[in-house]
Amino acid sequence: MDVRQQDEAQRQRVLDAYHVVDSLPEQAYDDIVRVAAAVCETPIALVSLIDRDRQWFKARIGVEDTQTERDVAVCDHAIRH
Repeated sequence: MDVRQQDEAQRQRVLDAYHVVDSLPEQAYDDIVRVAAAVCETPIALVSLIDRDRQWFKARIGVEDTQTERDVAVCDHAIRH
């Protein structure tokens, strides 16, 4: 396993330890996306988490989907590079 794979495995273990992926909506996260959308004057705002094979949205405004494939997530590209 190379360094990138080790880093990714560690990142995933930490994410798993939080037990937040697939959790119920929480007002604090909903408030964050509302403020972000207002401040940035955008119709879309997300709190997203990159899981093993998907991007999951903890909170969202302006997007109906609750997740996307990981390979289309901008965050995935940042993690890989």
